[in-house]
Amino acid sequence: MRPDKQNIPANEAPAIFELASQYASANLERYSLAELEAAAEEAGISAKYIPQAIAEIQAKNTKKEKKRQYIRRWLSQWLLIGSIAIMGGVGWIFTTYNAITNHKIQVEAAWAQVENQRQRRADLIPKLVKVTQAYTTHESILVTALIEARQAYLEARSLEQQQDAIEKIDQAIDQFQTYALNHSALKSSQLYINLQYEITGTENRLAVERMRYNQAVQSFQQQLQGFPNAVVAKLSRFESQPFLTAD
Repeated sequence: MRPDKQNIPANEAPAIFELASQYASANLERYSLAELEAAAEEAGISAKYIPQAIAEIQAKNTKKEKKRQYIRRWLSQWLLIGSIAIMGGVGWIFTTYNAITNHKIQVEAAWAQVENQRQRRADLIPKLVKVTQAYTTHESILVTALIEARQAYLEARSLEQQQDAIEKIDQAIDQFQTYALNHSALKSSQLYINLQYEITGTENRLAVERMRYNQAVQSFQQQLQGFPNAVVAKLSRFESQPFLTAD
């Protein structure tokens, strides 16, 4: 359909007139070479200088445009470099966080094995009580010490309470060993011999698991030290873990 036969909605007319006015203003702001030369002659300026002036203005505009293009390219390059640096930094943070987390998991796993062996040793207490009662009826102090030591371990909730209970178990086992050495009948019994194997085996396994735990803690501590790992550790609230000494 030809434009002169189109029906233009009335609500579009203001916008059309405004845009047409902008086109007209743009055309009014342009001058031809002849118009510029004529205006120069009226102002007493030789017309031969007009092309030279136009060429110089165009050269300046071209130079400005090249400079703007260079700045845009420069900004684009630095934005790209900055984006890569930020992505690399974020990637490094996640990698460091995962590495520290993995070492913490290893510490927790090693600690679980230590607790398993400690529980195994605590579970030997009823056997010690049974052997003691089988060979004497008047060692109530030793029996009570054994029972209370195990009960304290089972009821321990904090690491400090558990450590105190472990000390009581050690003392109770030492009292049993001393008692057995002074009673030949108990010392030579098969029950005592079998139990002694169990005690020794448990102590050996506990020593191995304690060593593995300390190695895991040492590796974990190394992950928390030094810049910038220490920053990630602090922001993520990782805390150092204690080393274990012999029970």
